[in-house]
Amino acid sequence: MEFVGDEGNRKAVAREPRARFTALAALFLLAAPACRSLEITPAALRAPGGRTGERAAALARWEEALALINEFLASDYRRTLPPGRFELTPDGMRFRSAAGRSWPIGVHSTGWGDLVVATGFRAQEARDGFCVGAIERNPEETLDGQLDQTFFRARDGEWQDSFSLAEVTLHETTHVVYRAGTIGPWNTIGYYAVAVATLSAANHPAEDRPHATSEEFAWFAAARSSEPEYRRVIEGVRDEHLAVAHEHCAHGPFPEPR
Repeated sequence: MEFVGDEGNRKAVAREPRARFTALAALFLLAAPACRSLEITPAALRAPGGRTGERAAALARWEEALALINEFLASDYRRTLPPGRFELTPDGMRFRSAAGRSWPIGVHSTGWGDLVVATGFRAQEARDGFCVGAIERNPEETLDGQLDQTFFRARDGEWQDSFSLAEVTLHETTHVVYRAGTIGPWNTIGYYAVAVATLSAANHPAEDRPHATSEEFAWFAAARSSEPEYRRVIEGVRDEHLAVAHEHCAHGPFPEPR
């Protein structure tokens, strides 16, 4: 699950909406069959209709995000996800590991995603990718479902940059690859059982590996834009962090799931 806050670069503290999350968990069995579902794809963004100029700009940022992701995956900052590459086809994203495994990473704007967003989160993992929710309606804009959701925009309507798109994709992909979190019905029941018991999601054990990937990408992004002397400092912080175990993140490498 992706939290509201600057998760990618740790410039802001992610919220822990404890009471609201408990309500989210309690509502799960009732709200899970929510009927609205719209898949966000390059083909749909290129199709006639909608806000054409903004669609083109959003797709360009998505393509930039995939380039950043693949640069990160090829770097020594990647520890938790297995080696591999992302592809962006007209039908959406796919992560292919170097060992030959393949996972579709779809982005779906859904009624359940609306509830996730309403309770303080940006996205939630699913078996075949992740769901997002609608942003707050702006009466001055013509509604466009391909754009007006929390993959491309913050809930208040601000556009996410390519680094933010990359971070949320990597975070949720880590959930999918390791089947951690709401991946399938039994995992979902277990996830919410723990959430209700602890009244928390930010420190949920199913978030440990996704949090680790988010940290790794944050170090990569900071180093990528830094001068060599500052890059060495960032690498030192990374190495110091990786040298000891931490309670709420679990860095790899791990055996690739079969």
